[in-house]
Amino acid sequence: MAADPSDLVALFEVDEMGDLPDRSWNVAPTDLAPVVVEPPSRDGTPPARRLEAARWGLVPTWAKDLSGGVKAINARSETVAERRTFSASLGMRRALVPASGWYEWRKPEKTPFYVHADDERPVAFAGLYSWWKSPEGAWVLSSTILTADATGQLADLHDRMPVVLGPELWDTWLDAETEGDQHLVDAVVEAAAEQVESLVLREVGRAVGNVRADGPELVAPAPADAGEPDASTDAHG
Repeated sequence: MAADPSDLVALFEVDEMGDLPDRSWNVAPTDLAPVVVEPPSRDGTPPARRLEAARWGLVPTWAKDLSGGVKAINARSETVAERRTFSASLGMRRALVPASGWYEWRKPEKTPFYVHADDERPVAFAGLYSWWKSPEGAWVLSSTILTADATGQLADLHDRMPVVLGPELWDTWLDAETEGDQHLVDAVVEAAAEQVESLVLREVGRAVGNVRADGPELVAPAPADAGEPDASTDAHG
């Protein structure tokens, strides 16, 4: 997520903004990343759209600690409505997760690619969010990203892909008054398939596999002599 926060405020028509993490070219699970949320109003006023920092990896309200969030960075769209971890959030706590792009590794040769919009604007993943209260009383906002079977050109990279929402679906997905069920998920997944062909795939260097690496050089085209992966790198999605 390398975009300036002010660009996200304008793009997603945000009303209020919280404290956001620094821009990053290599967001890893449990890192903080921006999310767009629209909690339901409690006093009859129109809901405010907020840009907040959320821990990547959803921690449901009933969790005993944060550890489970590591396994909940993604939610399978086919089963999200029936999974206890995600079902409550699907009902009223849906989010947009902005991203400048994402990395995917093509198998079997494990070649990394940077996937982004053809106009370089941030894309919006369909996400869910949750608030979790620690035993000490601190509140933690966390999120997850919906995934679906990969289609089109993305199917050549991986069997799964994040669900990318077009602008025409942002309001519906965020609206807590819209019933969050499997029918809604199926509809946005079907629409997301149309976004695939407007994406650009760029082979990049293997440094993206190291969660400690960061900087704009990570999205630069891969050098011709990229070579074999460094055994010390920690590969991730």
